[in-house]
Amino acid sequence: MKMFKLEVNKLFWFLRKDGLGLDFSKDRHLIIHQTLALGSMADVQKLFREYGRDTIQQEFKKPISGIYTPAVLHFFEYILGVKIKNSEQYIKNIYGKTSPRHS
Repeated sequence: MKMFKLEVNKLFWFLRKDGLGLDFSKDRHLIIHQTLALGSMADVQKLFREYGRDTIQQEFKKPISGIYTPAVLHFFEYILGVKIKNSEQYIKNIYGKTSPRHS
């Protein structure tokens, strides 16, 4: 099983302190979205080295509920060359409404 060091306290605070139970292959959807949404550029670079652009692009297209700010979502849409049709479901709803999509 392939493993890489994750910043468990910073990115995956909701897991056990030692990060056990997070599987590189089975949990890639969670790992990729959580890192893109909340990680530093160093975390994102490590993510690209470990998973590769194609895998990240595939997982990014799969919906996830409300973890991105609009700017971060649009940044990764641009970086990955992906246009998310239903982006509202990806956006954090911290003020009770979603922000308009930037074109």
